[in-house]
Amino acid sequence: MSDIDSLLAPLIDKARRMPCTDEAAYLAAWKAHALPFADSPLPLAVAGGMIADRLAWVFQAGYQAACRDAFPEIRSSGWIAYAASEDRKGDPPLPGVTLADGHLHGSKTWVAAARSVDPLVIKLGNGPGARYLRVPHDAPGLTLVPGHRSGFLGDLSQGQAHFERTPLSATAQLDPGRIRRFPVTEPLYLYAAFCGFVIGSTREAELTRCARDCLTAVAAALGPAGSGLDRSRLGHADALAQDLRARLAGNRLQAAGDWPGDERLIAMYSRSLQGQAQGH
Repeated sequence: MSDIDSLLAPLIDKARRMPCTDEAAYLAAWKAHALPFADSPLPLAVAGGMIADRLAWVFQAGYQAACRDAFPEIRSSGWIAYAASEDRKGDPPLPGVTLADGHLHGSKTWVAAARSVDPLVIKLGNGPGARYLRVPHDAPGLTLVPGHRSGFLGDLSQGQAHFERTPLSATAQLDPGRIRRFPVTEPLYLYAAFCGFVIGSTREAELTRCARDCLTAVAAALGPAGSGLDRSRLGHADALAQDLRARLAGNRLQAAGDWPGDERLIAMYSRSLQGQAQGH
């Protein structure tokens, strides 16, 4: 049995596409069918993708795996959001997050699943000295604002986090050692979730084979547990993901949600990954 066969074996008869018309419904399905695999990010991504009925949920499935890869000490039964973005466009811009006397102040401007997140991980500062802090969704002084429906992945709430004298707990500080992988692991886990989506949505032999081939390539690029990324394999993994996306043109699998608006999810990381593969 291949590694991918072993990965899929516990999933294949249990995780199939499930109609989830809103974020709360997908969160409940994810907790029931994907969260049991949370000890390993790759099966978590695949399981979450297999039950997804739209690309917004595929994103969230892969994103949760990437967040857990980056911050393995977080053992949450909920959805993690990694909030790094700060306002650069407002007039005046919202103040970024600062820490003073053990309390957070300021705003982060992009929070995935803002209606459902718990916990939040915020990036404080920039460069090698940046800190990564865990904040529960119900922390005093934290206000999560879901915002208006986005034109991209609009079924997923996307909002802001505002801090006003939000105290930090003694366990807020997270190990930054794996966050450097995030720009590469996030698209790889999204691709894994996308492969799971295809496998969970169809019995067509051609599409299933392509999804399994892509998943094999993603696993090879991620490398064995405890090892580093194999960047020499990134280009191949990306090429197979883009080929799989092309085979689904015209919403071949009749996904719910906004397929025409959301299908660029799979294409948008390609240039970066190909550059990483070539050492740029």
